[in-house]
Amino acid sequence: MSTLPTLPDCGEPATTRIELYTADSLDACAYTCAAHARQVTAAIGGAGLEAYPSGLGFGVSRPCGHVYVYPTGALAAAPDHPRWCDRDGCRLRGRHRSRARQVDTNRSEAFPVGAGLVRALHPAAETMVHLSGAGAVVVLSIGQARVLRYRLAHLLDLAAVRRQP
Repeated sequence: MSTLPTLPDCGEPATTRIELYTADSLDACAYTCAAHARQVTAAIGGAGLEAYPSGLGFGVSRPCGHVYVYPTGALAAAPDHPRWCDRDGCRLRGRHRSRARQVDTNRSEAFPVGAGLVRALHPAAETMVHLSGAGAVVVLSIGQARVLRYRLAHLLDLAAVRRQP
């Protein structure tokens, strides 16, 4: 896991927003003035992060050196949460959970389906895949979910073969 480097913070009004990525995850945004933009981008790249400079949004005002770290990103200081956890009420629920991902085909479906990850707060708990839809919930181990992925791929291949004349 990468760590955020020390960035210049002159306090002048920022003119550039730099998005910081690890893997395919937006982890933070750094704000910088024109004088420090190149230096900040180089420091971020030197720390093993990907930097994508862009302009500031309308009405956004930040000082040079301001950094916002997303709470669900790899740079967040939350070692008691898995990276995928939404960090919303874990103690109340007694489990970590990811954001629900809808299985969306861009068409109306008879039953909407959602997928996500869950894990009990117990240190030895296993991460599980949580599927929901049509009033039913199915929770699978990661191993079962992996096998299901292959079974579904095979069934989809069979369905595609039958459609051909």
